[in-house]
Amino acid sequence: MAILEPLDVTALRIAESRGWFTDTAELTPVGLDWDGYQKHLNRLITLGVIRSFHLTLNIPLLLGGKWVWAAVLAKTAANPEAVAMKLVERLPFVTEIVINTALPSGIGPNLALLFYSRDFETESRFIQSLSEVKEVELFRVQEYLFPVALPLSSEERDLLQVLSENTTQPPSAIGKALGKEEKWVRAKLDRLLWRESNPTGMISLHASINWTVSANFGHFHFLLETGYSSEQLKKLLSGHSFELIFSGRPISRKFIGVEADVWGVADLLTKVAFLEGIKGIKVAGVLYNREVIINDRWVRNFLHSNSG
Repeated sequence: MAILEPLDVTALRIAESRGWFTDTAELTPVGLDWDGYQKHLNRLITLGVIRSFHLTLNIPLLLGGKWVWAAVLAKTAANPEAVAMKLVERLPFVTEIVINTALPSGIGPNLALLFYSRDFETESRFIQSLSEVKEVELFRVQEYLFPVALPLSSEERDLLQVLSENTTQPPSAIGKALGKEEKWVRAKLDRLLWRESNPTGMISLHASINWTVSANFGHFHFLLETGYSSEQLKKLLSGHSFELIFSGRPISRKFIGVEADVWGVADLLTKVAFLEGIKGIKVAGVLYNREVIINDRWVRNFLHSNSG
């Protein structure tokens, strides 16, 4: 089992949205430099916490038209990874799969998926028809309407094809593979990478994560029974390292979910005690986030089919 350091998790949180393509302006405020950032990511890969990095695409922006970014929350008595792969085979644009363990058993969803959909109603009916899936919830996380597609240039497609197969290489190595200077790669990635300051970014880099190898760290969802509204909960929990899940949308039709990083059993118990110490809140159960799997099968197919 791996013992994680706080800076391991700090580096991973940056890498979840930027991969290896960050700079000192993002690292310095959290106490990292470029060498230290690489050291922590390489350590996490060696430990098996980071299984791999993957490139995903903002497909609605690239193809245009009307889209839904949707979520599936489900309970399954079958192997959740096997059920997820069955869904991936049918749903063309699954981006992320999350495998959870519920405590107590069965209290919440042990499988979650995020996917882009052009036909949400048809795909919802398919998901609900699966015999392995129980108590399924489907909802729209976000809706998009792009009247005009914004296709990639040939140079950008070449860059993304190389990047999709070399997600742990620094910009200098990516540039060398393309016969370009590092500053060209960085300029392109600054334009293409999605972040809050660049909402029209077309790509993201994400890590597939196996939290089960960590002996002292975990990410948990706390299922709350409460009459508070989402806005009231935000105020009550402000400054205490909790965030609302799906903006406070009910889970299993009766719980409000909040999430937090947890450093060991004592910290878990402390967080439960804090939540239950707020009048009007009961912690009905927790979901331990075992794995995050990034699905990029469709990304590579898209890049290759649009390379000409």
